Amino acid sequence: MGGSDIGIVSGSARVAALGLLLGVLASCTHHARVALAAPSPAVTAAPRPVLPAQYGAIVPPPLGSDGRYVTINSGIDAERTMWHVRAALNVAAIGCRGVADAALVPAYNALLASQRGALAGADASVKADFRKRLGTGWQDAHDRYMTQLYNFFAQPAAKAAFCTAADEIAPQAAAVPAGGFAAFAQTALPTLEAPFVASYRAVDDYRVALASWQAGQSGAPRTELAAATPAAGPQLRYGDMNTLIAWDAPERPTRFAAR
Repeated sequence: MGGSDIGIVSGSARVAALGLLLGVLASCTHHARVALAAPSPAVTAAPRPVLPAQYGAIVPPPLGSDGRYVTINSGIDAERTMWHVRAALNVAAIGCRGVADAALVPAYNALLASQRGALAGADASVKADFRKRLGTGWQDAHDRYMTQLYNFFAQPAAKAAFCTAADEIAPQAAAVPAGGFAAFAQTALPTLEAPFVASYRAVDDYRVALASWQAGQSGAPRTELAAATPAAGPQLRYGDMNTLIAWDAPERPTRFAAR
């Protein structure tokens, strides 16, 4: 009896110990499955958009129904397109002074000589249009138009890119065969205008980015871009076509632009 009782007690103790061990193991298994919460990622404020300093004086023109900027080169006929190409290269010959621009003056002079008839016709056509529309007051209006045209191509913010474009276009223009300048001008003018269009787009893109940034910044003060005063273009004296054709090198004290 006694031995049997001892055996029963010992078996119960073993069962109890085994149960305790299983409980401990289960407890360890339970704790091992607990995942620690990952720390929240640090929130970094988006940097405020910055407008490059050279674009500070640019006031982009409005967009037309076609999504393009409306400039002095918009919606013009073939004669005026030729005249605008000449004006652009006139500004480049006067204002571009880098080592890469050395061929501009000879190319511009060659253009004036080789396309004298086409340019004289374009000049006469533009003036006739002003006379027809404005009567006796056409001359002052025409002079203002020419000033605006030269100033467009003299905007400082796009000067480097414009000079690069002019370096490409001027030799091509000088090599255009007789009778082909009108067709050439149709593609040349957009190339010469492109640097200024790009500067307008850069300013408008900055405005959109700034508005988006401000919308995401609680309490950030809104910035209104003040209307800038366009920089003055080159100081040019007007002359007739004969004077223009006789124009030689930019080092001369008097620098003429066609009226």
